[in-house]
Amino acid sequence: MLQKIKKLWTLIEKAEKIALYSHIRMDPDTFWSSAWLYYILEKLWKKVVLLNDENAPKDFEYLWANELISPKYNLKEFNPDLIISLDAASIEQLAESYKINEEIINNTIFIVIDHHITNKWFWDINIIDSKSSSTCELLFDIFEILNLTKYIDKKIASLLITWILTDTNIFYNTNVTSKTHFIAWKLLDLWADSRKSIFQFFKKKSILKIKLLAKALSKIQIVENKLANWKNIIYSILNLQDFTDIWATDRETNWIIEHLINIENTEIAFVIYPLANNKLKASFRSQSYNVSELAQKLWWWWHKQASWCSSDKKDIELLEEILENI
Repeated sequence: MLQKIKKLWTLIEKAEKIALYSHIRMDPDTFWSSAWLYYILEKLWKKVVLLNDENAPKDFEYLWANELISPKYNLKEFNPDLIISLDAASIEQLAESYKINEEIINNTIFIVIDHHITNKWFWDINIIDSKSSSTCELLFDIFEILNLTKYIDKKIASLLITWILTDTNIFYNTNVTSKTHFIAWKLLDLWADSRKSIFQFFKKKSILKIKLLAKALSKIQIVENKLANWKNIIYSILNLQDFTDIWATDRETNWIIEHLINIENTEIAFVIYPLANNKLKASFRSQSYNVSELAQKLWWWWHKQASWCSSDKKDIELLEEILENI
């Protein structure tokens, strides 16, 4: 790992123009790690572009999100010396932004930085540590080794404290270690604004999210006595009409699953809902069950206790497949 990190620094030093990739359907970790690296590289006087298929979710806008992202950007004009992917577990997660630039990517040095245990090690240089709680934590380690943390100012510190709060569910998730708290302490010492991030991601709720949550809660189903520990499987299925009734989109679904998994005596929770591309998505959470293995059987995966999959099947067919594989 240390040799790869030193190689990364050598390549960064030599490069004048660097392209960054964050994965589709951005979550906080992929955005914060990408944004952090973007600002650090600018401080090193590099020309930087950050690619994604779309702009950041509205929840991210208060942290200068859309000043950074170039949706479906054509890299031929930029002609990067180096490309770095952050928080993507596979090349498929780079989607159209990869496909339209596949030729130039195949002829440019490409580095993968990630923490997912399911990463396919999909390029020549892979800096992957599944023991890190997040890609941001791994990047923090890399920057400490390279003596780049000295460039962290209040703006960058606020980005990073948001990563810790969102990726650990305010220090609740099992990925939290003493190291996580130590990094948070360092960031707060650099005047990171944690209250704004807690309000934005954990306190503030749009009326659309409230209405959609109400629909999901009204459709809760419980599967009892299926698991070895006698705890329940809880799920809810939303259909297209549920969204059109209140003019909501699939972007308003991101906190429904957090309510389901916190229902008393629940071991596994999932919600199935339609995406804009006419596929269905199933989001999973668990207390201790490895839902990553479950999601992998259904085509996609992520973390042991937080994963998802997509499908072309009908909702009832997908439901049956999920329950059969648990």
